Amino acid sequence: MNVSHASVHPVEDPPTTDGTSGGNNNEVPGVRMKDVQGMPGTLGGLVLWICQFAFAVVGLCVMAATSDFPSVTAF
Repeated sequence: MNVSHASVHPVEDPPTTDGTSGGNNNEVPGVRMKDVQGMPGTLGGLVLWICQFAFAVVGLCVMAATSDFPSVTAF
């Protein structure tokens, strides 16, 4: 019976740049997941949530403005 087993593959640590490599430190730091724009708890997240709420209200108003809205069982 062939069963796959979990294994741990070690990952090497990237070398740190502490500025001792002859002063040639032109590397740009990468974007980390904690810096994502629009995540909860940020101003961008609040703006996106307000936009989502506004579009939901507009969509509900459009559905309620139709003549057959009360007769539809699910929308």
